[in-house]
Amino acid sequence: MTQNEMNEYQRRWRLILGKNSMDALPNPLDNADASRDSSLDYLYQREYEQRGAGLGETQLTAIDWLQKVRQVFPKSTVEILQKQAIDRYQLTELLTDVSVLQQAKPNLALVQTLLSFRNHLPQEVMDEVRRIINRVCQELEAVLAQKVQSQFSFTKQRHLHGGRKQLSNLDWHRSIRNNLKHYNHEADCLLLEKMMFYKSQQDRLPWDLYIVIDQSGSMLDSLIHSAVLAAIFCRLSALKTHLILFDTSIVDLTDKVDDPVESLLSVQLGGGTNIGKALSYVNDSIVQPQRSIVVLISDFYEGADVTTLLQQTKSMHSAGVKLLGLAALNDGGNPEFNRGIANQLTNLGMDVSAMTPDHLAAWVANTMKK
Repeated sequence: MTQNEMNEYQRRWRLILGKNSMDALPNPLDNADASRDSSLDYLYQREYEQRGAGLGETQLTAIDWLQKVRQVFPKSTVEILQKQAIDRYQLTELLTDVSVLQQAKPNLALVQTLLSFRNHLPQEVMDEVRRIINRVCQELEAVLAQKVQSQFSFTKQRHLHGGRKQLSNLDWHRSIRNNLKHYNHEADCLLLEKMMFYKSQQDRLPWDLYIVIDQSGSMLDSLIHSAVLAAIFCRLSALKTHLILFDTSIVDLTDKVDDPVESLLSVQLGGGTNIGKALSYVNDSIVQPQRSIVVLISDFYEGADVTTLLQQTKSMHSAGVKLLGLAALNDGGNPEFNRGIANQLTNLGMDVSAMTPDHLAAWVANTMKK
């Protein structure tokens, strides 16, 4: 065994056995491993009565711990740790104290934690939970709103007239030419008796935008950003925004789309995935396919028979619906999705990409301008 292999062997056993093994094993942990070690110690030292509540040397709070494990472990491991924290060690008791939540700093990680434990939070803390989620959603919206709205400064339709009578739509060239006969030589001025106004794209009927979000546990970060983005979209007169969440069931939150806090509190994380069923629901809801956009936000790991998913995608594309598959991003910001299914969807007419919310707004706006 080489020295590198020996070091890796000792590192793994050190993480498995925890701090109780420090006397028997060297401590080959770097900063990242030390964070993992303290997170595991916080939870699993609860097995030993002599460590009391298990805080040990770390002195972490429950909120700190829940946020920390998200930073140092992959999502699959986080889900296991959170489940054991609830089922085995009843950590939810530490999230039911309003004073603890009041002292916590509202941020995206805290919102993720609260939503993960949503079903275990008592009613008496929900006002504080709403305050925290609302604060983070407002901060996200402040960043995203201007970027989104700038993409919807609709251009004038140069070949169409009869638009709204406002200065920004005035066709000066046509208006002057059509009123030359009204030129007053004595006053040396042109009287504009009939002015011509361009139609803008915004004067046309709004597009239907369907935002369809996979609410499995791995999609939590995408869910939060998408709920805020949907609220911004719904305030644009050019769009009629629909919000649909799914796992193996479907939740239509269109009536709550303007309130991301209530949308997020409706999320039920951790179920299976039936993308085909969700697209079937959307397809049945579409009334103007030529002016409909479907944005599917998912990792494309279909839990049901993929046939329905492919059939619904083909059907909508054939009818003229514009389709975008927005791939999930991992904690490092890198795309993490089923490329095999994504390629099949692409071949059937769905654009599949991984993009940030502001780029999604640009894609929607450009699609409407075509």
